[in-house]
Amino acid sequence: MTEDQLLVLITVARTRSLSRAAGELDLGQPTVSDRLRALERELGAALVRRQGRGVALTPEGEAFLPYAQRALDVLKQGAESVRAAYGGSGGRASIAVTVTAGAYLFAPALVAFQKERPGVEVQVRSAHSWESPGLLLDGVVHLALTSGAPVHPQIETVAEFRGKLALVARSDHPLARKLEVRKADLLDEQLLVSYWGPAHQRFLEDVKAGETPRRWMELSPVELVKGLLMAGVGVSIMPEVAVKEEIRDQRLEALTLADVKLPDWHIALSRRAHRAANPAADALAEVLVKVLPGLTDSSLSSLSTP
Repeated sequence: MTEDQLLVLITVARTRSLSRAAGELDLGQPTVSDRLRALERELGAALVRRQGRGVALTPEGEAFLPYAQRALDVLKQGAESVRAAYGGSGGRASIAVTVTAGAYLFAPALVAFQKERPGVEVQVRSAHSWESPGLLLDGVVHLALTSGAPVHPQIETVAEFRGKLALVARSDHPLARKLEVRKADLLDEQLLVSYWGPAHQRFLEDVKAGETPRRWMELSPVELVKGLLMAGVGVSIMPEVAVKEEIRDQRLEALTLADVKLPDWHIALSRRAHRAANPAADALAEVLVKVLPGLTDSSLSSLSTP
């Protein structure tokens, strides 16, 4: 299969039309159809089907689409790596970030980086912590900022940071009216659960103590959790940096656990261990190592330098 065939499939999937895809790619519609048919023959399955006046992906096409997108991303990153090796102060760096780390940590750090290296193009990709290792290994991104460090022999941790977590609820929630909130209270409470690293995961396992809570709900992103909390639904453990404004404005209240200390939010900056040279990505990593401790609470460790 060729890059041109993959690009045709991605464009058809987005436009839902062979004619619109042909116009966008500056190709004739027969050429678009020929490239699609060639790709289908190679894969041994139909990828698109007629639907009304346009086309839609078949289940096989839907299954193959993310791989086509990733393959084009990898090719693009490879070309950028070649240019970056000779690109001087410019170049391009890509990073995968979680929604929370992106909004409250990476965004202000990016401002600092752009002041230092205005010629570098930075591509930011939103991804869950468990998705980022695959993006690093496939070369889709150069760096990843995740909750907890990825565990893989081909991925190295550049630095780890930690921020405070807080148990929060609306001020009129029953737990907010208690003088003391205890760990056992969380077992029977509607707890909105997100992933904030391995220490937080161990804390939750300790709270469960082998039981299966009936009212816990796993969900993300952080804005959805905050919306539910402010609507009076449940309690949650969240990074302080994500709820400090709501606590300051008394839309949410930080609760104190009397019999146990909340864990920290562990954040890791990672990259592929054996990677092509990319001065732009190394410069971005260097700025993040410098800036992120001031945006969280303290630097947990710097295990290597970019």
